[in-house]
Amino acid sequence: MKIDTKVKKRDRERTKGKILKAVGEVIEQFGTEKVGVNLIARTAGVNKVLIYRYFESVDGLMEQYVKSGEYVSTMGDDYIDNMGNIPLEERGKALTSLMNTFLSDLRERKATRDLLRWEIGTGKTMLSDARNQIATRIVDKIGDLPNCKDTSALMAFLTAGIYYMAISSDYREKIIDVDLHSDEGWKRITNVIESIIVNVA
Repeated sequence: MKIDTKVKKRDRERTKGKILKAVGEVIEQFGTEKVGVNLIARTAGVNKVLIYRYFESVDGLMEQYVKSGEYVSTMGDDYIDNMGNIPLEERGKALTSLMNTFLSDLRERKATRDLLRWEIGTGKTMLSDARNQIATRIVDKIGDLPNCKDTSALMAFLTAGIYYMAISSDYREKIIDVDLHSDEGWKRITNVIESIIVNVA
């Protein structure tokens, strides 16, 4: 009986993973306005009843999508769990790495950028709430930077800048003279992020 329970749990987790992956595929192919139970179930190759069973609603599914790491890897439980204990002298490096990975994910994942635009346009807070919970866990894990009075505010500021620049890259070439369509332009941004963090670490 124990083996059956383990198999069922493994099958359930595999199915949930397929459904969460399908959310990104649907957004990538059809845009956020097409996100719905029927299309996600068809894309994942599962019965739509399973979406309701595992996630209760589309909102619940979207919230779990944010937490899964499919949205951006830095938001996934695995990323946070693998951070380990960070010594005081390594906190700046950990935050820089986090921001650079986050930026890289947003550049590579059009579905995530589309989801952010959709969230801003609709005013839905569930994704923000999920991200805030995860970000709070990350700040707790990294700890305060030695020379920064408010590490959470610094992280919020950097995150918002990355969001805006990544979303902007879909419809404009430059912000001032920073080329949003070249690795060189983004390297300038990552250099600035690093220098800001280094100055307060």
